[in-house]
Amino acid sequence: MGTNKIGKYFLVISLFYLIILTIVLELFADRIELLSGVIKVMSILFLLLIFFIGIVLIYYNSSYEKRRKVILLITLISIILFLIAFISKLFALPGVVIEVILSVFLFSFSALPLIIKSRYENRKILLNNKVLALNYVDLFSVILLTMGFLFKFMYWPGATFMMIIGVLMLFFSLIGWNISFKKEVKLRSIIEERLKLSLNEIEVKNKEITDSINYAKRIQDAIFPSFDFIKKNIPNSFIYYKPKDIVAGDFYWAEKIGDIFLIAAADCTGHGVPGALVSVVCCNALNRSVNEFKLTDPGLILDKTRELVIESFSKNGENINDGMDISLVSIMGNKIKWAGANNPLWYFQDNELKEIKANKQSIGKTDQSKPFTTHILDLNINDSLYLFTDGLADQFGGIKGKKFKYKQIEELLISSNKLDISNQHQILNSALIKWKGNLEQVDDICVIGIRL
Repeated sequence: MGTNKIGKYFLVISLFYLIILTIVLELFADRIELLSGVIKVMSILFLLLIFFIGIVLIYYNSSYEKRRKVILLITLISIILFLIAFISKLFALPGVVIEVILSVFLFSFSALPLIIKSRYENRKILLNNKVLALNYVDLFSVILLTMGFLFKFMYWPGATFMMIIGVLMLFFSLIGWNISFKKEVKLRSIIEERLKLSLNEIEVKNKEITDSINYAKRIQDAIFPSFDFIKKNIPNSFIYYKPKDIVAGDFYWAEKIGDIFLIAAADCTGHGVPGALVSVVCCNALNRSVNEFKLTDPGLILDKTRELVIESFSKNGENINDGMDISLVSIMGNKIKWAGANNPLWYFQDNELKEIKANKQSIGKTDQSKPFTTHILDLNINDSLYLFTDGLADQFGGIKGKKFKYKQIEELLISSNKLDISNQHQILNSALIKWKGNLEQVDDICVIGIRL
């Protein structure tokens, strides 16, 4: 049974008690005339005690915010009742006794227990049994002081004794809090020193890790083709390459074999360091397919690359399914050959944007793998080709925080098709920055544009 339900029972009991008390006092007032005043006061005190304990139990396990509002309301009511009693006494009005009793009991037996519960919740992470005991000493000392004030106000016996005990308890509680505070200050200073040492260690480790990743980027950059090499072979082109982290899973690749120039945009599994490791394996497989096995047909290159990647990831017997999606094109004059693994090819022919869909399989271990298809295109001068990964399309942003999607990329390329192709790099970058806003980049981005 929860405290809320018990509290409701207490309120019901106090209601029945009030009814019975009223009946008894009315029926037997004459027989207990000499004691009626004392009986009435003690009965009222007991009635109030049951009623206010019921209120405490109802809200004892409520949320902190709800309990805080109840505490403020109860405290405010008790203050108002005391002010009314004070004014009543000044003007010799009736009801002073009951108003003072209500005020003191309401604050002592309703507000204070809820205050102690809230204090405990705020500090329970730092509290030990001794500190918890000090909270209860505070509670009882304040209750004794307020009750002593009530008894003194009403000229009842025992007021001085209650107030002395309350002051002594409060005095020893303050000493206890002071000792606890000194211990906490000492403990905090030790924790702060340890925290500083830990932060220094973390900074050193972070610098070492960052330096290692930066060096890994230098190695990754050395493996990938240079922009100068690509520009030398395809002057009218751009590469929009934006890693999510320092190193990336996306990469661009290029190689020249006689009069044939091969270029690709690839997206390896993952990003950051894991993606970069996969990219090195996949890049090496592409290089071997072209330079060692002398392949120039895009479909055959992808077939051999898949075979080499699976071989690399199967040497120790573990089942690793990592690989890459790729869009690979070979250019020899205006004769274009293309093959793709999951990533399509977009191209402008006679100012019309067209698409060739890729094979729905990645470079890596797949079920029921099939040979990759080589598509042959005869394009004209000023026709354009676009190879890309899914990073730009998957970027979240905009007013509603949705994906950028391929439709917007398509619209950007169509609107800028007649511009110099090198300007499209800046157009895509500006669109991404505006769309992304303050959101984090979610994936590596790689877009390659080529104009014949």
